[in-house]
Amino acid sequence: MNPRSPLFLALAGLLLVACGGDRTDDPSAASGVSTAGPTGASASGAPSADVSGTPGDADATTDGSALGSGAGSASVESGPSGTGAGPESGGQGSGSGEPTGSGEGSEPSPGGSSAAPACAPIAAPVADWYAAPDGQVGAAGTRADPLPLALLFSTQGPVAPGERVHLLGGTYAGHFEVTVAGTSAAPVVFAAAPGERAILDSNVPGEAEGGLILRGGNVEVHDLVVTSTSPVRGQRQSGVVIYGPRTRLINSVVHDTAQGVSFWTPAVDAELYGNIIYHNGFTGPTRGHGHAIYTQNREGTKRIARNILFFGYGTGLHAYTEGGHLQGFDIVENVWFRTGASVPGSSTVGESDGCLVGGLQPVARARLVGNLSWGPAPHSRSLRVGWGGSVQNEDITLIDNFLVGHFSAQGHWRSGTIHGNAFHGTIVGMEPEVYPDNDYAEALPTTNRSVVHVNAHDPGRAELVVYNPEGLEEVEVPLADVLPVGAEYTLHSVMDLFGSPLRSGTFAGGSLRVPMGTLPPVQALGDPASIEGADDPGAAFGVFVLRSRCALWEPEERER
Repeated sequence: MNPRSPLFLALAGLLLVACGGDRTDDPSAASGVSTAGPTGASASGAPSADVSGTPGDADATTDGSALGSGAGSASVESGPSGTGAGPESGGQGSGSGEPTGSGEGSEPSPGGSSAAPACAPIAAPVADWYAAPDGQVGAAGTRADPLPLALLFSTQGPVAPGERVHLLGGTYAGHFEVTVAGTSAAPVVFAAAPGERAILDSNVPGEAEGGLILRGGNVEVHDLVVTSTSPVRGQRQSGVVIYGPRTRLINSVVHDTAQGVSFWTPAVDAELYGNIIYHNGFTGPTRGHGHAIYTQNREGTKRIARNILFFGYGTGLHAYTEGGHLQGFDIVENVWFRTGASVPGSSTVGESDGCLVGGLQPVARARLVGNLSWGPAPHSRSLRVGWGGSVQNEDITLIDNFLVGHFSAQGHWRSGTIHGNAFHGTIVGMEPEVYPDNDYAEALPTTNRSVVHVNAHDPGRAELVVYNPEGLEEVEVPLADVLPVGAEYTLHSVMDLFGSPLRSGTFAGGSLRVPMGTLPPVQALGDPASIEGADDPGAAFGVFVLRSRCALWEPEERER
């Protein structure tokens, strides 16, 4: 049988310890949100290749699942790794922050690689309205006379379909609910003003489902930081809760909330792209609670692409349900590492899976393509598909994933398409000889590797993922076909997004030298010893954000 075609799978239902669902009731029912939604396409934007899914059913309970198809990325045999110092409040700006420091760390590399075209300056987007933490009702809504954010989020405000709102820098304290809506052809966009950091802090009195709740359809949120500075982790709200169909959360940072992103069934054809999500959740009496992303789906296809998930108290991507639906997920080129590590104490195995797609209801139309994971040992928990031994799942697609750590398949599967993957770790529930078109090794990688993801929504941003088993102090990452010669740039670790750059200057062509393991890991807010020992990737692995005022280029050659 050809492993590239769907074929019958009897993936053994071998039970492993894992985090189950924290919730079993459909949150949409409690909130009165209709689970039915239009099925309009939610384009993902270049340079990622969009993956369409077939509609399923409707309705949800609590969890969900997201598997996806690839977007353009370049993988090369060389790798940086690093950890860093704590990203203060999380989010990335708009990609227009000015590079600082003197040039260094670029060296032309010999041979073969074609250079990116000359620098193309990035035009700043134009806003229709402005919000500020001290904005006043009755203001003109200009930069000089901004409005309050709550009004602009509301149907009572002035924002119309197709308009763009810029949030000026500062901290917006409160629980915010977006009820304004756009259309498929004219979405409403809320974004941090270019070069500014807009932080939504839910540490205010009162109960709320989340710090930011997206109910209106066809709404995009870009480049915000969502967090809670409450000193008591167990009293925090979730970060972002999404119900609106065709909504998109893009290039935002969500950290130190009760649960990072709750991505529920009514959000038909919605998307999470380019978000950095870490240290969400809290320690319960018996285990950690709260996941980076918790999702379920029935109609259309949810797209979860190029997000970076690490640390926290629960699973990284938790697509799980007990009474809802797990149908229609594209999970594409995400990165997860050391999820669950915020639970006190060091663990090589880990406290939670990096990604779980499975529950007490069948999984269907689930695609995972080009995802990357890292763990410190072959048995470190990475990816689990299916849940329990008796569930009859439908189909699963695993293509071109690079997984370091333990892989588990549970339940029964009618069909699977599994090829082009690299499994570096222990495997339970799948027979390698049935799927020979993959690389299998029950050991960690020994050769450095780097992957570059050029951001589809911020032309001056890319994410660098570096595996450094060779233990180099600096890893040369080829960028000749990504970053124009003469372009100014900054490089930050995801551990310290707003501190001093690890490297900055003017790109001379060839490769960029990436320092490895020079920063301590970011600690959970209120728990300064949450990451220790094996929890810390050190110099073995790192994820970095590259920024430039010149447009970056997507490499044509893609190698995993």
